[in-house]
Amino acid sequence: MILTITMNPSIDFTYFIDSLTVDKLNRTKRSVRNVGGKGINAGRTAALSGADVILTGFLGGKIGTLTRDYLKDEDLFRLEMTQIESEIRTAITIMHDDNQHTEVVETGPLIQDEEIFELLFKVKKIVADEPITSILICGSVNTNNDHIFKEIIDYIRREIDNELPILVDISGIQLKNLLQTKGNKPTFIKPNEHELSHFLDTPVKTKKEAYLALRHESFSNIPYVIASLGGDGAVCKIDDDFYQASIPQIEILSVTGSGDATVGGFAYALEQKFDLIQAIKYAMACGMSNARHRESGKIDKEEVAKFMEQIIVEKL
Repeated sequence: MILTITMNPSIDFTYFIDSLTVDKLNRTKRSVRNVGGKGINAGRTAALSGADVILTGFLGGKIGTLTRDYLKDEDLFRLEMTQIESEIRTAITIMHDDNQHTEVVETGPLIQDEEIFELLFKVKKIVADEPITSILICGSVNTNNDHIFKEIIDYIRREIDNELPILVDISGIQLKNLLQTKGNKPTFIKPNEHELSHFLDTPVKTKKEAYLALRHESFSNIPYVIASLGGDGAVCKIDDDFYQASIPQIEILSVTGSGDATVGGFAYALEQKFDLIQAIKYAMACGMSNARHRESGKIDKEEVAKFMEQIIVEKL
């Protein structure tokens, strides 16, 4: 059973137009509305893969009520979301001009440390009662504490379980501070080329540059790292070994949630005890399958199996 923590969920609106014209009226004939937030998207992928999934995090306001209803209608998860007073956010993605995407994302409600640790106490009780195989902590949180993810992982290791896999997908200053800590590290992270570039303050665009980036000492105590490079595949660090994953070109409908699907797929692969090569392939194939759907975190298992046969993973 996989548990996800999403502290900044959203209602996601994706609009599809042929060409985006700034400062003009743009009409769309196709749109998709679904519940987003990285942890929810990752949980959706894991659930569609066949895992039992518990969603935790924060919901608030009228949008939060709508979000809860949407999640119930999906009938994929057990919901253990915590109610807060503030309205949760919305996010807009515009797919345009040959698979370019433009995003407008609200910050979300300000979350206090006390609320986060109340949520973690709830997680502690769930882990004590259920056969949880991993905890996924994904996405942003609007907080004044730039070290909150380090503190969350410290709490899990100290109060909940010292060995339970913790999969993290975050960015910005929170990722930088987590990587630079000398203390507890997550079991897994999935930075993309932009996040690696930001952390190292140097461009990371190619597999060679990603490989050199992952040799940085900050990644040394993280067992699993998948550095995603979009259509160029990924470079992976598994303990002290490095691999490159090459993926076939596919027709893309929406990139929203593909990275999250990769995380959810890897969590499922860990739970099912896939060998390392198959785990990488499954995670990457989930990201690819998501890109073939307009809903975030959505995959098709038959499609995933087909993509796995086309993905090449080589040790570096």
